[in-house]
Amino acid sequence: MPPSFTDQLQASLGGYLPLMLGAIAILLVGLVLALLLKAGIRKALLAIGLDRRLNQQTLSPISYTNIVANIGFWFVLLLTLLAMLSTLRFEALYQPFASLASEIMLYLPRILLAGILALTAWVLAVVLRLGINKLTDSTQLDEKLSESAGVQPIGAILGDVVFWLVLLLFLPAIVAALRIEGLAAPLTDLTQRITGSLPNIFAAAVIGVAGWLLAKVLHGLVTNLASAAGADRLGSSLGLPADVRISRLLGTLTFIFVLVPSTIAALDALEISAISDPAAGMLAQFMDAVPNIFAAILILALAWYVGKLVSNLVTRLLENLGFDHLPARLGLQCRSAEQDDEDKPLYPALDTDTTTSNTTHAPAYTLSPSAWLGRLAWFFIMLFASMEAANQLSFYSVRDLLMVFIDFGSDVLLGSVILLVGYWLADVVAKAIVRANPSSGRVPARIVRIAIIALVLAMGLRAMGIADDIINLGFGLVLGAVAVAVALAFGLGGREAASKLTQHWLDKYLKK
Repeated sequence: MPPSFTDQLQASLGGYLPLMLGAIAILLVGLVLALLLKAGIRKALLAIGLDRRLNQQTLSPISYTNIVANIGFWFVLLLTLLAMLSTLRFEALYQPFASLASEIMLYLPRILLAGILALTAWVLAVVLRLGINKLTDSTQLDEKLSESAGVQPIGAILGDVVFWLVLLLFLPAIVAALRIEGLAAPLTDLTQRITGSLPNIFAAAVIGVAGWLLAKVLHGLVTNLASAAGADRLGSSLGLPADVRISRLLGTLTFIFVLVPSTIAALDALEISAISDPAAGMLAQFMDAVPNIFAAILILALAWYVGKLVSNLVTRLLENLGFDHLPARLGLQCRSAEQDDEDKPLYPALDTDTTTSNTTHAPAYTLSPSAWLGRLAWFFIMLFASMEAANQLSFYSVRDLLMVFIDFGSDVLLGSVILLVGYWLADVVAKAIVRANPSSGRVPARIVRIAIIALVLAMGLRAMGIADDIINLGFGLVLGAVAVAVALAFGLGGREAASKLTQHWLDKYLKK
């Protein structure tokens, strides 16, 4: 009698039941081991502060502890799954997972080696950074350099640079341990270039720091020497502001002249031609221009001093010659204070109690004509000096502009002299006419005065070069209008006399 369905089911379950129980036991044990491994990894990594240390360097809030713990957890579960499939004899599912596990187990030593190298690099980088920070803190060089350069502490920056440089140097070895060929070659080439540039970088740093220290020392030395030699007193005597100190200016120029060449030498030591060649060319141009710059400064300084001296001499000479009374003689004097007091107030309604008012007004500050001419002499001296300084600096456009301004200024001065002389001449002629004919000479005197002033005004404006064509046309039209007006006045006013004279000539002719 063949076995029944129940007998076959019992036989099958009896054969698979131990296997299923073994697989369940393996799953439970593997799950417990995975959880224990995950907890142990988390506890160990949290104890060493992996997340805090890495996040401080990468500035990214990533939980590396959870990542590593989850990797260990799922790796144990994968091994547990393989054991379950092997126990249950599921060959179709077992082979793919077995191949995956064998690849992982084959790669696991590489991962461990890369991890050991990474840990070694990290420890070495941290130790070197701490050593550099301690060294800069103990020598107080960090604070001095940072305060002088106006940047954050250089020791911290240098420590970070060394930290990342060590990690970068270990990175090709880590990638090679993982046997990632596509990434290993570029990283190796990059590392070789960086290590090849390290001597140049070190030489550039030494040159830059030495140049900065030398410039700082010379800055203080020149400043103190110039101050002791009386450079600041010289600036005060030249009329410079109190906050402008020549000693400090000389020290700053010395600092720049030392620091700029040392900086370019440091760039040249880096052997970066794209930066060093333009900088060297700029330095050569600057050094070639230094004599011209000093010559321009010397010209302006001497012109300032000589201009002040000439201005004072001109002012005193003209004052002694009585030049301040010349405007009064020309009829250009201003109203005196006594004449102003005699005038009526402009607003009588507001001037109700003038007898009891004790208010006094400070006299307005005015320059005398001699002082104006003294300042004008100083202005033209500085103008000529500025033109020569611009020529020394090869600022030809500025030089040409100043030359045009000087030419125009000379024309304006000539025109002003013509106007003053003409005004004086008109006043003299008008007074002479009035003295010759006191009763009826005022009207002709005014006419002659206005005519002379108009003529001199045209001559003065023409000498100034202000719209020559318009002045000539206007002056011609005015003279033509005056001539026509005189002709019309004579013709209309003397019509009867002309008629009688013509009739007399006609009668005389007919008698003949």
